[in-house]
Amino acid sequence: MHLVTFCLGEDDGVHTVEDASRKLAVMDSQGRVWAQEMLLRVSPDHVTLLDPASKEELESYPLGAIVRCDAVMPPGRSRSLLLLVCQEPERAQPDVHFFQGLRLGAELIREDIQGALHNYRSGRGERRAAALRATQEELQRDRSPAAETPPLQRRPSVRAVISTVERGAGRGRPQAKPIPEAEEAQRPEPVGTSSNADSASPDLGPRGPDLAVLQAEREVDILNHVFDDVESFVSRLQKSAEAARVLEHRERGRRTRRRAAGEGLLTLRSKPPSEAEYTDVLQKIKYAFSLLARLRGNIADPSSPELLHFLFGPLQMIVNTSGGPEFASSVRRPHLTSDAVALLRDNVTPRENELWTSLGDSWTRPGLELPPEEGPPYRPEFFSGWEPPVTDPQSRAWEDPVEKQLQHERRRWQQSAPQVAVNGWVRW
Repeated sequence: MHLVTFCLGEDDGVHTVEDASRKLAVMDSQGRVWAQEMLLRVSPDHVTLLDPASKEELESYPLGAIVRCDAVMPPGRSRSLLLLVCQEPERAQPDVHFFQGLRLGAELIREDIQGALHNYRSGRGERRAAALRATQEELQRDRSPAAETPPLQRRPSVRAVISTVERGAGRGRPQAKPIPEAEEAQRPEPVGTSSNADSASPDLGPRGPDLAVLQAEREVDILNHVFDDVESFVSRLQKSAEAARVLEHRERGRRTRRRAAGEGLLTLRSKPPSEAEYTDVLQKIKYAFSLLARLRGNIADPSSPELLHFLFGPLQMIVNTSGGPEFASSVRRPHLTSDAVALLRDNVTPRENELWTSLGDSWTRPGLELPPEEGPPYRPEFFSGWEPPVTDPQSRAWEDPVEKQLQHERRRWQQSAPQVAVNGWVRW
């Protein structure tokens, strides 16, 4: 994956490779590194970067232009990155590129490129052949999941954490608050922790208190994966805008029609997300609103209202970059639960309320007040491929928490709604 490219002498404070390495570490600590997946191909006379889907060539660096190839360890990192320094003939300063390998370590990729360079300069290919054998052996080994984890990976700045029991409340495990769809009499007070769970209580259902804890933990995990995807999408929007500004600046100062080094990567980065990707992240934000309301009694520090405010920053950016509220207002599924609408109504700031109400009924009214949507219930699919556990320890299927609550609200409404008798009289 390509991480970042610096042009020595153009960026503030980046005059050497060491400066570039330090700046990369700072950018990563600030969550400003967006890894772009691509294929790196080493041929007898070029190192080429390809789009992984279309196989379109993005960049091609002649071996004669590569002045340094190395595996480096940026500050604060435990795995090496691949460093390429390329000097184009028409440019006064070289470009410094950083990559990270997914299946192969930086050292193996470095050996392959250095073998190709040795062959290119001396006409002897034994070093490249040895590097290719080592690469094939590594690819044939079983790779553990831990080894596949990218060394540069931004973690979200906000995480939901399940509340722990108050001192003296029991065994020290988190205790689940009564789940919202099982409340028949009244809604409990929205507190950060619950201390008196009763295994015989109908609030917890037939699963009992221990499984209610697992249910709450599972739903908090789902919520945190939603946050991961929202932050990843926002990071992509920021990188897309940044790449577009750089391209525009280069276009204004261009003296020749020849594409400058690195512009293929910039063009790829500058592409905005697709309409389907915008829809996906907006659906996840709606889903998160309902989860935050459902988990209000189970999470604290940050609380549900605090996490609600966090989501409005990304929502504002998404609405702005999609042309206004019209697109977001067309995202009808998933419906909001009644508790989600209440949480929003009671906690949004005036500025957040202006954005929220501009999105229309699909965002401001609960699903009970909207026409039913056709098709299967909404289920979030995460960028990482993660899926929540399908069954509990007793091998019973977990239901989707938001859909489960929406169904409960519909049943409760049907039971409380007036019924019309055959003779036309309204019977309660």
